[in-house]
Amino acid sequence: MPHNIAYLQCMKIHFVGINGVSMHALSVMAASRGHEISGSDNALSGHDPKKVEGCDLVVYTNAISPDNVELVRAGQLGIPTIERAEYLGELSRTYGTTIAVAGCHGKSTTTAMLGKVFAARNATVHAGVAHGSKVGSDKYFITEACEYRASFLHLKPTLGVVLNVQYDHPDFYRDEKQIIDAYGRFCAQCDKTIVFGDDPICKSLCSSPVTFGLKEGNDYRAVNIKNASGFRSFTLVGKRNAVVNLSVPGEHNVINALAAVAAACECNLPLTEILPGLGKFTGIARRFERKGIAFGKTVFTDYAHHPTEIAATISTAKEIFPSVAVVFQPHTYSRTKSLMDEFASALTTADTVILAPVYPAREQPIPGVDSHALCRKIVQNKERAYCFDTFSEIIEVSKQLKEKAVIFMGAGDIDKVADMFIAQDEMI
Repeated sequence: MPHNIAYLQCMKIHFVGINGVSMHALSVMAASRGHEISGSDNALSGHDPKKVEGCDLVVYTNAISPDNVELVRAGQLGIPTIERAEYLGELSRTYGTTIAVAGCHGKSTTTAMLGKVFAARNATVHAGVAHGSKVGSDKYFITEACEYRASFLHLKPTLGVVLNVQYDHPDFYRDEKQIIDAYGRFCAQCDKTIVFGDDPICKSLCSSPVTFGLKEGNDYRAVNIKNASGFRSFTLVGKRNAVVNLSVPGEHNVINALAAVAAACECNLPLTEILPGLGKFTGIARRFERKGIAFGKTVFTDYAHHPTEIAATISTAKEIFPSVAVVFQPHTYSRTKSLMDEFASALTTADTVILAPVYPAREQPIPGVDSHALCRKIVQNKERAYCFDTFSEIIEVSKQLKEKAVIFMGAGDIDKVADMFIAQDEMI
């Protein structure tokens, strides 16, 4: 399909898997441009081949199998089909400036931070988190750049941001080298690239990146980092100089904010817009999100599903609470198998760990790989680690926890357990 042909005239576009966060956002953006929109999803009324009849284009997620009845029918009728990441790439080319945020951790948060920073410019934002996207003008487009299945290679950004590079998605990438190569190709497609300068891998991705970090030599550097009332502040030095006050906790958010500042500065936004915008950012859904108090414990949900993210979230919680419990739901069997030792090490930093069954997502079970195996690893270094096969058992045990905070953590449906936990307390 020639670039942008599908977006220059009003069409009828059908989204297969429209209930997904990204797909829903893209459908809203398409509707704002005058396209007639329809959609289907297992979480709604399911899939029906009749739904694509009369459409000009069908957009589908990579979670949809090739034998999906709607895709099959579209093929029979000669209706063009396009995968979500490719559609996002084509859509991004219709904006004046595209800022794409890549990294194994922190993409959603940094994208949302940039959304606040560019709010005065009425930027359009595409973030992979509930309520994180926004339809704005055609001048600025801020989007996550997802590395899974090399989806970000459909983007050709004006400005690319790389927060970090670590091995993940073992169901797609063979090894660390392969994922590093993918990030290098992403950077090659950016007109300008900003990378985390403290990481040699990030710095090696392209020949002359703009850098941000905590160490000397970065173009944008954070020094004098402070923790006041649970929130961070720092002094920005380098290409710009200022005191930056955040409304979120955690040193990892200092790095995210520094990346957002660097990107905005490289787009020539003044600090008078950047600093107030960052100050208005108070977090996003399922990123150390406070849900309430139940059974004497402050309840949080968090999307962390990689060991680095887990360790960062627990560290942030321990800055605020004297003791922290984690209810963790591993995400995919392949990731659990490949990073089991790393998961055990990260989870050991919590005072108590409760494991839920692995959330399979798109995968079939792998023999010998489950939450019980991970629990045995953790127990080698920790007494208080438990594994249960049902959510009801997890809730009953969580009621007895002595910790002051409990984080329901993972990228699956563990957030529903947090809601159930709070609801049971409200019923008493």
